Amino acid sequence: MEAPPQHPPKSGGWIGCAVAIVILIVVLVIAIPGLLSSSRSSNDRNASTSLKTLSTAEADFRANDRDWNHVNDYWTGDVKGLYTMTSAAMQGAAATTTTDPAIKLIELSVAAADADAGLVPAGGENAPFNMFADPSPKAGYWYAALTLDLSATVQEEVTYRQDTGGNPPMGKCHNRTKFGFLAFPDGPKAGPWNFIINEDNTLYRNPNTFPVKTGNSIPPGLNGIHPDYRNWPDLKRTKMSWDKHF
Repeated sequence: MEAPPQHPPKSGGWIGCAVAIVILIVVLVIAIPGLLSSSRSSNDRNASTSLKTLSTAEADFRANDRDWNHVNDYWTGDVKGLYTMTSAAMQGAAATTTTDPAIKLIELSVAAADADAGLVPAGGENAPFNMFADPSPKAGYWYAALTLDLSATVQEEVTYRQDTGGNPPMGKCHNRTKFGFLAFPDGPKAGPWNFIINEDNTLYRNPNTFPVKTGNSIPPGLNGIHPDYRNWPDLKRTKMSWDKHF
C-alpha cells in the first residue's frame, strides 16, 4: 500500500499574523508623533490660558486690596501667594478657616506649579503652600514670578518685588504698577514654547530652543531657571525673540 501523500504545513496563519504586526507597527510610527504633538499643543494652550488667569488675578488683587494692606498694589512675591495669601483684616494666616480664608484668586493647580519653593511671609499673612497641596507642574508647565523688568526706564520700578509701605508692613512682595510672570515647560517633550505676561495683559511667546528648566528639583526653584528667563526682557530682545501670542 502506498503511503498517503505528505502535505507541507499550512503557513497562512503565521503570514497573516506577521502582516498584521507590520501594519500595526507602521500605524504606531505614524500616530505616536502626532499624539505627542497634539499633547504638546494642548499643554501650550493650557499654559497661555493659565498665564491669562494670573493677569486677571493680579487685577483683582490690586483693585480690591485682597491682602488688606491699604495699598492698591500687585502681588509680586511669587505665584502661589495669589492662592495662599490671607487678609490682614484678621491677624495671622489661618488660611484654612472660614474666618480667615486664603484668597484663592488662582486655581490650586497653578499655585502648585509655582517654580519657587520658598515662602514669602508677607508680615505673617501668607500661609505655607504645604497646607494645600504638593508642588507639581500643571499640564507640563511651571510658572514663576519674574525678578526684574529690564524694559523699565524708571529705576525704582525695575525690581518687581518692592516694599510699597502698606499697613501692616509686608516687606518686599508688592509693586504698585508692575508684575511679570513666566511659564516654561518641564522638559522638551512637555511643550515647544515659553510664555510671559505682564501688567499690560499682553501675552508673548518664544521657542524653547534650549532648556529653561536647568535642574531636576521639584519644584525647580528660581535658581533652576535659566538666567535669560528670570526677568522681563528689554525692548530690543522682546522685538527680536518674543512674539505676541493671541
